[in-house]
Amino acid sequence: MIVEEIYEDEKDITKVMALFCGNQARAKIKDRDLIFSVRFKEIKSGQVYFSSVESTDNSVSLDDYHMRPLATETVLGGNIYLFQAIPVSARSIAMPDLIKAHPKRKHPRIKVSGNPVISKMYATISMKVVDFTVQDEELARKIHLIISTIESHLVRSENYDIAKVSLFDGTEKNIVTRLIKKTKKPFVVLDSNNFKVKDELVLGYEDYIKFLIEEGYKRDDIMSQLDKVKEFYIKNHILSEAIIPLVFEDEAIGQIRVVSLKEKIAKAQIRRLMSLAMNAVENLFEKCSFEILSKEPQIVLDLSVGGGKLLITETDMFKYIRLLKRIYIQLYFPDESMIKTMATVINTYDNTEDGFKTIGVKFSANIDWRDKQKLDDFIQSVLRLEKDYADEE
Repeated sequence: MIVEEIYEDEKDITKVMALFCGNQARAKIKDRDLIFSVRFKEIKSGQVYFSSVESTDNSVSLDDYHMRPLATETVLGGNIYLFQAIPVSARSIAMPDLIKAHPKRKHPRIKVSGNPVISKMYATISMKVVDFTVQDEELARKIHLIISTIESHLVRSENYDIAKVSLFDGTEKNIVTRLIKKTKKPFVVLDSNNFKVKDELVLGYEDYIKFLIEEGYKRDDIMSQLDKVKEFYIKNHILSEAIIPLVFEDEAIGQIRVVSLKEKIAKAQIRRLMSLAMNAVENLFEKCSFEILSKEPQIVLDLSVGGGKLLITETDMFKYIRLLKRIYIQLYFPDESMIKTMATVINTYDNTEDGFKTIGVKFSANIDWRDKQKLDDFIQSVLRLEKDYADEE
């Protein structure tokens, strides 16, 4: 389940900011321990203005952070909105470039790293990954066998004239390949004499044109590209083709391309190919995956019964961490006891100044009830200690 929504389009960002202003929403703008509490007022001349600005340090104003990005959090309705605020004046910020939104947390959350009432707490992380770029003879042999089997099946049993399975290595420049990597949808040409495809579940050359326009291509260049594509189909006697992405954990890791020279590919065949692609990914993951494990303790930044925020310092893990990635966590308490759980990455944040990666995770709903109770008891005890600590001050 996707728990985060990202607003990148200028119109969508303006709508969200207008919503904040219309509801006079409050926000917290932070720089480490310094917090500005602001209330939204209006949008004017491309800036967002506040009706009030209060600081935890009265000697500092937003104007002191002129054009410096600051982490900002707004709660409205059932969602928490996160973005970078760039102060323009003492009471205004520039319109942000990106806003992330996710549901409000259902469970109380405690600060772990740097918390004076927690002496020592850390996590170790492991995950199963599939990496086709690893130079390993046995892995290469397994991958070659799986790919050869798929291609042979598509030609002999599914009756395609050409079948090719490719795995991505990050250097892909082909427009169609980039398009299916972005959308994770099949790209089809049911009839090379008519490029139009009326089906929202697949892509066609109309989507190809839109993609090129978004990439900044000129109309004449796009038309020239299409002419070359048509010439390619005619020269190679291609009647139909379909390119199906191999999707693993919400990422396109490769593609299956089939070509028919004599008969048009039907939509029912596209559905069959999508099913075959899913089976191929399962086969690749089962036979070609390997586990990576953090060598050093990873920092727990904050924690709740439902999930937490972790600082990943293992650079070998960076390339594999992404939204919706499943990871395994061993969480160590100050008394050296430990619980295990599977978790899903639901948030990724900008790297720290040290180049480390911060992630937000959601613990599995299938976490052992005794582990969940232990975690809840620990969090409640920290909350009580924090209250006592604050009362003493």
